[in-house]
Amino acid sequence: MLGLAFAILISVGIPIMSFLYACKKRRLIPFLLGMVAFVVSQVMLRIPLLNFLGRNSTDYIFFSLSHPFLFAIFLGLTAGLFEETARFVAMRFFMKQLEWQSGFLFGIGHGSIEALIFVGIPVLKYAFTATFNPFGAPFFIGGVERFFAIILHIGLSIIVLQAVVQRKIVYILVAILTHTVVNAIVGILPLYISADDAVVVIEVVLAVVALAVFSYTIWIKRKGILE
Repeated sequence: MLGLAFAILISVGIPIMSFLYACKKRRLIPFLLGMVAFVVSQVMLRIPLLNFLGRNSTDYIFFSLSHPFLFAIFLGLTAGLFEETARFVAMRFFMKQLEWQSGFLFGIGHGSIEALIFVGIPVLKYAFTATFNPFGAPFFIGGVERFFAIILHIGLSIIVLQAVVQRKIVYILVAILTHTVVNAIVGILPLYISADDAVVVIEVVLAVVALAVFSYTIWIKRKGILE
């Protein structure tokens, strides 16, 4: 029950509290744009495209089965390309508030809707019906993963915002590379170590990368690169 409560707190509580905070700070547009960026890039584009290839392309299926290491990198790269490009487009053409706080709330919006869709809603279904088990994974691990994923999305959003403000594409490439590495590790580690060990290592790697990226964005703020 504690694991279930923790998962709900992270994957449902954070989105709700973040929405209220964005309203209070009059930064609702960046928050909503972050949500839209994820929904468009993943739910509407990338995931349907990959599902289509999985159903209709024998080359795609053969590649996934015969080269699992490269396939994991491919999946990570597509996640990075789709999500970071969506962040850039949303910030460059639709977001007028380009301060650090706006990037922060954009990232929370992006991470919150992901947490709500992939963990929050399944966990709530389980809590109310006790018949739906999201992925069969422990609730606590799911909550921890979503927490650090949100932290990572905040960091990546601010890095992309830096690219928009300074007009330097290198920061977009950094965001894509970071996103690719984190996502690829999720698929690569289970190929070489046991599932239980892989879960622990993946969470540790995610936490380290997320905190490192977020620390960089704090440095950006202190240096006055983003106000």
